[in-house]
Amino acid sequence: MKKNIICGVIIIVAIICVFGYLIMNNVSTSDITGGGGDNTTKMLSSSKGGVMVQYPSDWVLSESTSNDSVIALAKSDSIDSSKVGQVTINVEKQPIEGSFDSFINQTYTAMQHDSSFNLTSSGQVLIGDKNATEYVYTSNINGVVKEHKALWFDKGDQAYVVLYSAPIDKFDENLNSFNYILENMQIGA
Repeated sequence: MKKNIICGVIIIVAIICVFGYLIMNNVSTSDITGGGGDNTTKMLSSSKGGVMVQYPSDWVLSESTSNDSVIALAKSDSIDSSKVGQVTINVEKQPIEGSFDSFINQTYTAMQHDSSFNLTSSGQVLIGDKNATEYVYTSNINGVVKEHKALWFDKGDQAYVVLYSAPIDKFDENLNSFNYILENMQIGA
């Protein structure tokens, strides 16, 4: 009997901690069911720092090493033994210093001088009704080769970047999930 009470208390404390974290970090999540019939896809939704994303249930919220990160996602089956996602989407927000174009071009100009990065394309794109600047590049860090797609949005005095990264052999197979997340993202929500 005493063991059941202790287990119950631990479960209640854990639930309170999870809700406390979500409230203190302004994170909200909800389930969205898409499709119909037997081919139903469960979608999740999360909102934090003025960004709202919808993502497939085989993706999870994750941590990012970037101090500018607002929301980070990882494909659940890409998380390695050190608990690091190899297929990731990270949304960052940074204050713009100077013009938007100059601000983002500084990042990629510096990358051109680093041999571990190779810029493959850049230019203007239209995502839904939003103009964006797109950079596609590869990186080779400690022998791990990844492909990256960064989409930059100008929102007031803030620059938002949505960065999709995956090992070269996983990039194309997860591109549809990235496109879905990107098309259903609300910035400044």
